[in-house]
Amino acid sequence: MESPSSITNVHHVSGLDDRERGFNRQVHVIGQGTAYQARLRYEALQIDVESSLTEEEALQRVVLILQERGYSQLRTQRIFQGEQYLGNQELWVDYPDPEPEVIPTLSWLHRIRNCFGWGITTKP
Repeated sequence: MESPSSITNVHHVSGLDDRERGFNRQVHVIGQGTAYQARLRYEALQIDVESSLTEEEALQRVVLILQERGYSQLRTQRIFQGEQYLGNQELWVDYPDPEPEVIPTLSWLHRIRNCFGWGITTKP
C-alpha cells in the first residue's frame, strides 16, 4: 500500500447542486505526509478539506460540506488512482441525503389557543 504522501487520486462527485441543477465535478484527494487533503472547485464554491486520516474520510467531509450547503443525491467514483486512469472500473459510492429537519406543526386549535394565550400556564 502506498503512503499518503506519494499519491493523488481523482474522484468524480455528482448530484444536484443547491439550485437543483445537475453537476459533475472532480475532487482531488492528495496525500500530505500522513494525512489526506481533498479539493473541490465548482463555480464560486471552493472546498478544501485538510488533515483527514483516510482518503474516504476526506471525501466524506467534502460530501458533508456540500450537503450542508443544500446539495443532494451525491455520489462519488474514483477515476484516477495516482496516474492510472480507471475510467468506470470503480463502483459509484452513494451518500444518502440527510433527513430534513422536522418542524412540529400545530393544529388550528393549538394555534388559536396560542394566539390568545389560552391554556398557557406560568409557574411562580
